[in-house]
Amino acid sequence: MAGLMLAAPVPAVANSLGDFLTSGSLLLNARYRYEHADQNGLSKAADAHTVRLRAGYQTPVFHGLQALLELQATGHLSNTFNDTVNGRTDYPVIPDPENFQLNRLQLRYTDVPDTALTVGRQEINLDDQRFVGAVGFRQNEQTFDAVRIDNSTLPGLLLSYIYLDRVNRVFGVYSKQSHFSGDVHLINIAYDLRRIGKLTAYAYLLGLDDAPSFSTQTYGASLAGRQPLSRSAFLSYRLEGATQQAYANNPRRFDLTYLRGELGLSSGLWSGMGGIEYLDGNNTIGFSTPLATLHKFQGFADVFLTTPASGIVDTYGKLGVAKSVALGAISGMALSGWYHDFANPHGGSLGSEFDLDATVRFGPHVSTSLTYANYDGVKSYASRDRIWFTVEMSH
Repeated sequence: MAGLMLAAPVPAVANSLGDFLTSGSLLLNARYRYEHADQNGLSKAADAHTVRLRAGYQTPVFHGLQALLELQATGHLSNTFNDTVNGRTDYPVIPDPENFQLNRLQLRYTDVPDTALTVGRQEINLDDQRFVGAVGFRQNEQTFDAVRIDNSTLPGLLLSYIYLDRVNRVFGVYSKQSHFSGDVHLINIAYDLRRIGKLTAYAYLLGLDDAPSFSTQTYGASLAGRQPLSRSAFLSYRLEGATQQAYANNPRRFDLTYLRGELGLSSGLWSGMGGIEYLDGNNTIGFSTPLATLHKFQGFADVFLTTPASGIVDTYGKLGVAKSVALGAISGMALSGWYHDFANPHGGSLGSEFDLDATVRFGPHVSTSLTYANYDGVKSYASRDRIWFTVEMSH
């Protein structure tokens, strides 16, 4: 297993202040998306055509300093959907409101040995984003106004501490849900166990002024790894557990549990994986992960973005095939299918879901994807279908 690193590519180095200001890299990303949503109980189906453009500049490194500035604009080509701001509540929610904002503005310093300090508005993705992530799927990204310190002085060990006082959410600057403010401390310690995998311990202390019910302290650990079975076959696994209690201004008192286990097998083009995820609930409040990239978990239909008060058990499986090719302009293709069975931990079904995703890449800068999600619901959770078609270009 590869060792832990602070960053992947080595950034360009400036020899003068002039080079620092003028010889950096332009950051460009454009995405068009069509999203269709049809939900039982709502009188109209939603059809959203949205576009997003990000443009920015990243300097080279000058005496250990590197700066990054990025702006983001999201626009609508249709208005037949509930974007959470426009008041069209007879349509299903597609939370991509029109928006123009400063997406990132950060300064990174790396002249202290084995240490990186990042200050400002930034992306933060910890582990697999189950607790903290940038929500890259939505048109408006989630960013964090934060101070982050990463240290890798000890071999195989990466220590990360993050303090943040504002979470810029996906709902855009015009929404009453635009941000969380407060005092948040994130501690993540990852150790490379060489042939076994990566062992991670974490403590996430969320004091959220705007959402006291989400003010929690979560302590947990995970072990994730990948082992060769032959020259072309690999076994992957993940075990994780956490506990969660009230923190800061949360008026409730609770002690909740999170558990997850996954086992996967890949060989050549094919891969398969199965797992079970348990989020506890005490019939008043469920285990919460308000800073997560929630779309990655518990189905693409986004039914359970908030854990039911009684908790939830998600038993899931995935089959996929992926291949790098040289077929005209096409450089890669991938197809994956998911199945989720949702249950109340105390008995009873919470429905099931089938997801299908196909992606085609055209060189390193352009990709297209077609995704379908079907949730077969129960009385408390309406059945729904969603379709996405996305074209994305980046430089």
